[in-house]
Amino acid sequence: MLYYKLSAIFNIISSTFVCIIAISNCPKSKTTKSFILFSLTIATWSSFYFFWLNSNSYQSALFYSRALTAASIFIPVTFSHFGFCLLNKVKDYKALLIVAYFMGFILFILCFTRLIVKDVKPQLLFPYWPTAGKAYIAYIILYFSLPGWTLHKLYNHYIKLSDYRHNQIRLVFLGIIISTLGGATNFFLWYNIQIPPKGNILVSFYPLLFLYSIIKYQLMDIKIVIKKSIVYSIAIASISIIYLLTIFTLEKLTQGILGYQSILTSILIAFALGVLFIPLRQSIQTFVDRRFFMGTNPEIAEQNKQLINEISQTEKYKTLSTLASGIAHEVKNPLTSLKTFTEYLPKKLDNKAFLLKFSKIIGTEVDRINDLVHQLLDYGKPAPLSLKNINIIKLLNDTIDIFNSSFLEKHIKVIKDYSEGNELLISVDPSQIRQAFMNIILNSIESMKHSKTLSVSLTKHTSDNIQICFKDTGPGISKTDIHRIFDPFFTKKDKGTGLGLSITKTIIDNHNGKIYVTSDSCSGSEFTIELPLNA
Repeated sequence: MLYYKLSAIFNIISSTFVCIIAISNCPKSKTTKSFILFSLTIATWSSFYFFWLNSNSYQSALFYSRALTAASIFIPVTFSHFGFCLLNKVKDYKALLIVAYFMGFILFILCFTRLIVKDVKPQLLFPYWPTAGKAYIAYIILYFSLPGWTLHKLYNHYIKLSDYRHNQIRLVFLGIIISTLGGATNFFLWYNIQIPPKGNILVSFYPLLFLYSIIKYQLMDIKIVIKKSIVYSIAIASISIIYLLTIFTLEKLTQGILGYQSILTSILIAFALGVLFIPLRQSIQTFVDRRFFMGTNPEIAEQNKQLINEISQTEKYKTLSTLASGIAHEVKNPLTSLKTFTEYLPKKLDNKAFLLKFSKIIGTEVDRINDLVHQLLDYGKPAPLSLKNINIIKLLNDTIDIFNSSFLEKHIKVIKDYSEGNELLISVDPSQIRQAFMNIILNSIESMKHSKTLSVSLTKHTSDNIQICFKDTGPGISKTDIHRIFDPFFTKKDKGTGLGLSITKTIIDNHNGKIYVTSDSCSGSEFTIELPLNA
């Protein structure tokens, strides 16, 4: 029995911990909110599971078995919600999610009747194992079918990715499969199949793999810079869990002394004990802050801010080194032409053909250096934002129209898909955003040689965020290059400085937006820009 109690405690701690990490780093994202809800659902189920294992009466065991089942009803529902948020497909599967939540609420209500949890009785070493009611099979179907469908969609998306998101989805996929199969070992005894739930501890694989994905691949855009913050979160989560378990144990001791059996009385006494021990918990937390972390939460936050500034400075030096190397490479060829001309000029003063030829070359090479200097200025010190409320759809259409002659010349078909109609007001710097759009469209035009289609879509990603996608049918970007395309001076083109996409990323970053790319050799590349409605 100790193994099962420890597995429940471990599931509570691990689920609560990743929930704290998500809340403390990126709480406003819809994906993060759905993940927090998913984690809290598992933590709640594990908590009632622990209380049920410690039940010492038929009445309390029946209540906690029904409570843990009611909590578990929403585990597959909240996971699917999180999975569709991760894929940016919530709108596509909105009807499915509404049906899933509705079914969840119906089954939640039925959990407190004999239709789901019929009774509790001895099974193996468990004195009060629940037995299945007539409607329990509906929960099992929901448990396997909904996550199964979501995992199928995740896998279809996973095989098309070639960047860091490929690794994110892989770890989410693996963590959920292991956790789902581990949790499913609880079903056998419900139907008198004598197989103990040894796999219950595997539920903790999902938070462990999610945490690894957060640390290594910034899952849900959560970036943990200071490893000390992880230790701090573990310590606070552990204190909270120990605090709850202490209250639970004291309540059981009080119940043994006073002899009451009412669940309502148990809840009231537990609440009173919790209030009584709040000062002790706060004292322990303050001690941990000062003894192990050399300061309280605000002090640690200030230290983290200083360290982040140091890391940012290091990144600037790295970028400067890359820029210096790129400038040297780009300027070398024009200077070679100029040097050759100056060496031959004294001997060729009377040669008009030579002078005409090299005067054109010099003009071209000087223009090339001049363009490079302007691009460097745009990259290194972009103009301050001049925000205006503009119709982003009109700006996007006007930018596309600039390239109409190129589209006709290269036989490129442009497909537009704007879910927001003809007007959507957004606060941006129109000239800079136009430049960002132009750089991406130009990049797509230059990449397409055979099948030539450029698809441009605009959707309202969230209530305060829009998403613009540019998808071409070019040869795609190799896995080795895709993580470098936003680096300055990185290019595979014969002509080009490799600054276009770097400047685009700088513009989007300055608007508090995001830009990322997915690509494969079969279907081309897709650049996605996310912009807040108010930069």
